[in-house]
Amino acid sequence: MAIPIVGTAATAVTTAASRLIGGKAAKEGAKQVTKKKILSKKNVGIGVVGAVVGGKIVGGGQKSVEPGSTGISSSDANASAVAGVPVGLLDGGLTLSGLPKGSTIAQGGTANLSKGAGALQFAALPPAERAQLILRLGQIPGLYAKGQAPTPDFVQRMLTGKDIVPRAADFAALESVSMFAEWSGTNIDSTVTKLISQPGLAQQYFGKVTTAPKAVSDSRALAAELNDKFLDIFETKAEPGLAKAYAKEINKIESTRTLGAQEKEDILLKYIQKKAENQYSVVLGTGMAPGAADKGSLGRRVRALRTAYDDNGIPINEKQIYNKAVQSLRSEEAYRNEIDSVTMQASVLMPAFKDLYLC
Repeated sequence: MAIPIVGTAATAVTTAASRLIGGKAAKEGAKQVTKKKILSKKNVGIGVVGAVVGGKIVGGGQKSVEPGSTGISSSDANASAVAGVPVGLLDGGLTLSGLPKGSTIAQGGTANLSKGAGALQFAALPPAERAQLILRLGQIPGLYAKGQAPTPDFVQRMLTGKDIVPRAADFAALESVSMFAEWSGTNIDSTVTKLISQPGLAQQYFGKVTTAPKAVSDSRALAAELNDKFLDIFETKAEPGLAKAYAKEINKIESTRTLGAQEKEDILLKYIQKKAENQYSVVLGTGMAPGAADKGSLGRRVRALRTAYDDNGIPINEKQIYNKAVQSLRSEEAYRNEIDSVTMQASVLMPAFKDLYLC
């Protein structure tokens, strides 16, 4: 499949073609190609995000993608190939499809385009049509590297500045589409339309097929982390099964996305609560007040909270005190907030006593 070449760029290319290829047939074919128009002004292509008209991007919304909007004529491409007009660098090497030039692809097209075809195609287009092609290429999912796809605003700035200069990324993008077209046996224009209207197909072809597994925390380090916390709170290590479950839950999240510090803290607290609930049930069976003989920071906080409620004359059951103590394990600030809330409750529930205290 060849690329139509028109205008000043076409003259230079076809002249070079005549010199390099020679022969009356080549010259005549090249002349025929240069006489053809790439895109009728009455048929301005409209992409998903709009079309370039009069130096501005207009239209868009939910309008369907119309063929013929890239300015790439399949008839011109065929004529160019038959005539021997160069379509890419005249290096005699492999084409974009990875095959020798002229190779026929079973149930596909013919390998014609070589490296450099993208730049030549853009050079052959008038500025407005060049901008239109850049705009439409930017609508194909996965075609460009992250952050490189041209947006409507980007193309509009080019139009405003009257410098419609494609980048190396745009050349590469057009060549990728051209390779797809050759292997599928379609022309470039219909291929662009197809890839825009079928984003799933484009993502499948240009996107990542496989991804490298995300790094996860070492399970032994996570188990040690839980043990350190348990030693501080309960003065005992976590049971092996509990430590294994904690590491497995953390790793599962890390393998799919980033685990935030707060989310990890919440998961840790969940396992602390499991241990605390089990410990609470055991203590109830002894007839002792929960936390009365508990070691570690949890026991200290249970006793401190019970004292605060008793001193302020606020009734509260042991289960509530235990739960509040567990919640206060998040941080020193969380613990202070629990103590302060007792004082606040006392000032609201017993205002008469507050007046007596102030005398």
